[in-house]
Amino acid sequence: METAEDGNSDEIKSSDEADKSGIIDYLKKVLLLIKFCLSNLTVEPIIFLVYLGWVFGNTIQSPGLYRRVCQIYYSDNPYVNCYHLDNDDIEDKVQARAVEWSLYNAIGYLLPAIFADTILGAFGDKYGRQINILLGIFGIAISEFSYMLTLSHSVASPYWTTTLTGVVSGFTGYLALVPVSCNAYLADITEDSDLLTIRSGIFSAAQTFASVIGGFAAALVNGIIIAVAVDIELFCYLLAFIYTIWRIPQKPGIRELERRQRVNTLTSNNSMVLSPKTFFVELFQLLMAGIKTYTRPRIGHRRAFMFLTAVTLMLTYTTFVETRMSTVINSYVFRRAGENSLNWDSADLGYWNGTGFLILIFGTLFGLFLFKKVLHFKETTIIMIGLLSSSARTAIIGFASQDWEMYVANVAGLFAGLVQPATVSFIVQIVPNEEVGRAFSLFGIGGDFAFILTNVVYSLIYRATVSFFPGFLFLFITFVQMLSFLSILWVHIMAIKEGVYVKEEKPRDIRNAISEIGSEGTREFPIKAKRKKDGTLEPPSIYDFAVERGRLRDQEEIWGSFRDMREHRGSFY
Repeated sequence: METAEDGNSDEIKSSDEADKSGIIDYLKKVLLLIKFCLSNLTVEPIIFLVYLGWVFGNTIQSPGLYRRVCQIYYSDNPYVNCYHLDNDDIEDKVQARAVEWSLYNAIGYLLPAIFADTILGAFGDKYGRQINILLGIFGIAISEFSYMLTLSHSVASPYWTTTLTGVVSGFTGYLALVPVSCNAYLADITEDSDLLTIRSGIFSAAQTFASVIGGFAAALVNGIIIAVAVDIELFCYLLAFIYTIWRIPQKPGIRELERRQRVNTLTSNNSMVLSPKTFFVELFQLLMAGIKTYTRPRIGHRRAFMFLTAVTLMLTYTTFVETRMSTVINSYVFRRAGENSLNWDSADLGYWNGTGFLILIFGTLFGLFLFKKVLHFKETTIIMIGLLSSSARTAIIGFASQDWEMYVANVAGLFAGLVQPATVSFIVQIVPNEEVGRAFSLFGIGGDFAFILTNVVYSLIYRATVSFFPGFLFLFITFVQMLSFLSILWVHIMAIKEGVYVKEEKPRDIRNAISEIGSEGTREFPIKAKRKKDGTLEPPSIYDFAVERGRLRDQEEIWGSFRDMREHRGSFY
């Protein structure tokens, strides 16, 4: 006879088995989710490896570059210790010399990079993104190798060799071409603009997470030899190079293939062979195609939208570099002799950058989820939120005199990383599909101008104000970003008026439409059956169906190919 205790034990056993089964099912779902994420990785590991190496290597190199400039001008002065500057006047002069060399390197890099980005952007649109990414990685590796030779005690090559290698790396697109080409690749394989915003945000988070690890790693191995640090950096670039060859195909995206199919249908020209004789003609055509993308008239104010968002991305990129990895921020935090000096070393800079990048990751992912998925904000609204957050960060840095104030600045810049993914998604909505890569190459050119802007305008301002207000430059950056905020506010208002955010329905397939001619099709007509006197229902007559078809024809577009006429209002800017 079964007792109550036996019944309770059976219930407990079944409950335990159910719990175990639930845990196993949950673990299976987690593993499937991880497998899905890993199988859908494309360009994220590339940007992770590139920025891991770049942040790690540059953080380790930063004191060495500062010391190397000092040795160029004061190595024969027995009263100057370039390893520990304690004279306020000498330190100001060394900082001025350091930004001068940054200016020379920027000029050598910028001019070839403008043409390279314009040509490579159009090339990527037509043939694929793999070669562009590989060229960018190769250019970074060349530049960093030259810095290693300059900082090496055994080789100690002249500092001007870094300027020459800057010219060479400029022809490869350098650091700016890698994220630009990766974002263009994401646009090639992602049709939905909302999904593209999320994927670009994940891409940006991978870039920032790499910067976190690179900053913390540099702080933990602060005493490592610079040559060894650069070797680790170059190894990261090698892994990124190999992964790109393996994972990213050198072929045009879906949009380019669709465009070719349309052209081939109209012209019956299926030849894709590029003869060596036509190489330079093709090169010139790519350059002209890139320039035409930037200058040709567009519906409404879309050309102005494109340039203003490019300028905004340029400014945020400048702020990113200027307040984390530039000669100016190094000079600002490494100051020892001046009043309210922070007196940092590379370890302090590494920890600060590491925590700042970590906060940026959280802010980017959380901000995209909150503002896009939950609140459904428009891309221009998200860009403005990012600008306000970045401006608050630079303003606090400008007044900072204690370590904790610098960390508070990083917290204020929580949403500064939202600008890039929102800008990518917005550009896709205002340019034709076949011009996406060329439009993104405008961002690369903007990054090039940001680089020269950093080393000319910002460096000159810092040199002029370092003796009485070292933080003035960061307040100036805040002011410039607020001007950009006002321009994006105008873009936001005009984009709504011109119907940029109105999603167009896909055109109806003509072949299916033709096949339905003479048939009733699958369309349901809201015709109610008439009730007879005896209470039974009388089915609709042929006349009733004809009247209903006429009513629907007057309301709907037969072929679905007409566009919202609001887009055709306004002037061409």
